[in-house]
Amino acid sequence: MPHSPDAPLDRLVRAVTSLSYALGRSRVHEELTASVGVTVERPEIALLRVLYASPEPLRVTDVAARLLVRSPHVTRQVARLEAAGLVRRVSDALDHRTHLLSTTAHGRQVVDRIDQGMRDTFRATLQDMTDGQLADAAEVMERLAADAAARYEEPPPAAPPARGGH
Repeated sequence: MPHSPDAPLDRLVRAVTSLSYALGRSRVHEELTASVGVTVERPEIALLRVLYASPEPLRVTDVAARLLVRSPHVTRQVARLEAAGLVRRVSDALDHRTHLLSTTAHGRQVVDRIDQGMRDTFRATLQDMTDGQLADAAEVMERLAADAAARYEEPPPAAPPARGGH
């Protein structure tokens, strides 16, 4: 078979797809969370990471936009995380109909422990790679993640039509 100019790109697509599938597998997730002593569903970890990374509390709609999901998904996850003491929900001082979300100290500890478990796993697998190679790999993944976020981000809702002649 002749060498295709897309062969390296095809290899990357297969690798990213396989990695995404492997990390999303229930058994992998269960082993990781058990190894760090927490019980949190995969989507809830992603939500915790969004809140943890934000310098200020976020509205449900902001979290949903960052996760590329609809708000009702976030609302259900927040209820579970709040009951587990991982997320705090407070009324927005400017709009009492809206709630702002942030992680609790325990929620931040959970994210830290899960991330440490991932670092330990990656470190063991990638121990022969240089810092430069790891940085190059991270740059590729960051570009793919940023493109996916931009490509699939929901547009803001349209403004309501103007009324009458005002």
